[in-house]
Parts: sequence; C-alpha cells; structure tokens
Amino acid sequence: MKKTIFTICSIALVCCTIIISCTKDSTSGETQVGYYSQGPHASGTNPNPNPTGQPYQTPTVVPTPTTTTTNTTVTTNTTTTNFSVDGAAANNPTASGFASSPNFIVEGVDGSGTPSIQITFPGTSAPASGVYIIVGGTPTGNQCNFLLSTAAGSSTASAGTVVVTAAASPNNTASFTSISCSGGGGSHTVSGAFKY
Repeated sequence: MKKTIFTICSIALVCCTIIISCTKDSTSGETQVGYYSQGPHASGTNPNPNPTGQPYQTPTVVPTPTTTTTNTTVTTNTTTTNFSVDGAAANNPTASGFASSPNFIVEGVDGSGTPSIQITFPGTSAPASGVYIIVGGTPTGNQCNFLLSTAAGSSTASAGTVVVTAAASPNNTASFTSISCSGGGGSHTVSGAFKY
C-alpha cells in the first residue's frame, strides 16, 4: 500500500511539472523576451537570449571620424641677410656684428633704418656655433637678448631661440624663426637670418 501511494504521488508530481512547463505563453500584454534566433538572421550563433527584451533591431554603424593634420614649416633663408616683422619683409637689410663690452651685438637693420633687430650675446667675442636661448635678463652661457625697434618703439622677446653658425666673418649666421616680441613698440612676430 505504501508503495502504491508513493508511486501515485510521484506520477502526480511529474505530471504537474510537465503541465506547468507547457503552459501557453500569455499574450495579454506582458513583455515577451526575444531571442536572436527569432531575428531576421535566424542563425542562433550570436549571444542569446536578448537580455533587454526589446525586438530585434539592426545595429547602427557609426563611422570613425578621420582627422587630418597639416604641418606648417617656416623656412628661414640663411644664405643672405633677411628678416620680416609680422610677415612684412625688410627692404635691403644689412647686418653687422661688433663687441660692446661686456657683450657682443649682432644687429640687422632695414635699409630705411627701421625696423631693426639687436641680438646681444654674452662676452666680447663673436658667439660660437650653437643654439642660444632668448632670455629677458642678463644673458650668460648659451643665452641671448632679443630687441626689436620699430617706429612705434622697442619690443623685447623673453622666449625662443637663436641658432648661430660660426665661420669666418662675414659668413657667421644668426637665424631665428617666429620670435614673439612685445613692449612699447607693440606685439610682433619676427623671423630671419643675419650674415655678419
């Protein structure tokens, strides 16, 4: 008798489990979870199920933006004496180098007398080849001062570099590119090269 009751209970339990698992899906407005295999591709090889329960949508492909970089190089002519202030080239410029104790001065002047540029190096001898850092104070070692004089007044630079190539005079060269000067003469950008 106990075996019969146990068997009947077991059969009833199995039947209930089957009936519960086979219950018809409700269509009364509940959200149905979709599966990728139900989408238009029906491959079933991609992640499954759809965790958000939203209908299948074809993914939107957003193109990767392309960035184009343009490099601009300013070339300074070092074969002759030349300079420009704010892009305006000096007319018939001349350059000279001379000792003015305790410094050595390299100067470039427009044919009319203005504008002019004065570069001051430490020591009374022509500077050796190298890169000289423009400073606002007293120059020492590989430093120099940079002064622009225009009809409006004087402007100085406190940053940038001057490249010196030493040779027998008058083939020494001091070149500079995009030097920013400011002061009583206004704000200016200067590029050029002096042969002295």
